[in-house]
Amino acid sequence: MIDKISTEFISKNIIEFIQDDNIELTWLSNFDSKKYDKFLIFIDNNVNDIWGDKLLNQLKVHNKEIYLKVVESTEKTKSISFFPEAIGFLESNKCSRFDLVFAIGGGIVLDMVGFIVSTYMRGIPLFMIPTTLIGQTDASTAGKTCFNTKNSKNLLGTFYYPEIVYNNINFLFTNSNRYLRQGLSESFKYGLLNSPVLINKLLEFKNSNDTNILKDIINLTIKSRIAIRQIDALASNLGHTFGHAIEKFSCYKILHGDAISAGTVMALHYAVHIGIMHEEIKDNILTLMKDLGLNLYIDKRVKADKLINLMLLDKKSSSTLLHLVLIKNISEPYKEKGRLFCKALPEKVKSFLDNFLDKYEYRISSCYKFLEKDDINYIERK
Repeated sequence: MIDKISTEFISKNIIEFIQDDNIELTWLSNFDSKKYDKFLIFIDNNVNDIWGDKLLNQLKVHNKEIYLKVVESTEKTKSISFFPEAIGFLESNKCSRFDLVFAIGGGIVLDMVGFIVSTYMRGIPLFMIPTTLIGQTDASTAGKTCFNTKNSKNLLGTFYYPEIVYNNINFLFTNSNRYLRQGLSESFKYGLLNSPVLINKLLEFKNSNDTNILKDIINLTIKSRIAIRQIDALASNLGHTFGHAIEKFSCYKILHGDAISAGTVMALHYAVHIGIMHEEIKDNILTLMKDLGLNLYIDKRVKADKLINLMLLDKKSSSTLLHLVLIKNISEPYKEKGRLFCKALPEKVKSFLDNFLDKYEYRISSCYKFLEKDDINYIERK
């Protein structure tokens, strides 16, 4: 006789988000650290140059042993080849489940340290201090951790939640507009998925550059991200299947937010192509993207067959189908059999891309060089 036992495991994950505007970062010297024996810190090398002393001075108030590892924040570093080095840092400093690991930096550092911590001793306490907008609104908000592989972006990953996320608006003032644009691109994506209010806030910020509005954008994006995460862990990936392929095709010379914006353009056109979105809605969204200074440009070297090969390696894809996140309208995600994914045959998407890339007006040479600028102006390139 065969018996079958079924059960359901439910984990409750609580993240405490701290939103601060104190330039001295004094909250960091006051949080309750009694349950931790020591601090182990992974910090972005650029952040360390600007903020390292101030961060360490506040953390030293806790009178804990502190061990510091400075990390080069590149997509190349965010690979499995860095994993043994990172584990060696924790192990050599006798890191245990009673210690606290800090991830300080932008999305790359948060992604990979989250992955490292989730696998060391099957998970140890994590404290994230995002220093970019994309880190504060996306990488730190819903438990996503990841490493790149040789051929794919973010293919290795787990879901693991920090205990605390400390957001300080002053970190963003040391970011260039180019890096701020990467975060605004992700916030816009969340606005498209479920928050017209967030899109309006983005337009307000573009016209005013008001710090208080930027704080609102961060809070609204976090709420939007968490709401989507509670439905499906991968349902926030609008534009990402196309965008990650663009990012990888450029050897990561095109930054994540700019690649995702270009991927969103492709996703919008594809939604029109298969009849789930009206042309007028797509055009209105593209106008919003231009108004916000987000990227619509795609490199002339990009070819449909190369993108499809990369898209088939996406974590949402099967061996025979692409699974795309699409929308029908702002705040109206496309659903297929109750799930927020559109199943698409690769050959049909390739046919669409061949035609799209042949006719698309915003294709330029050396796109990655063009996107190094702080501001994208569409008036000068009609």
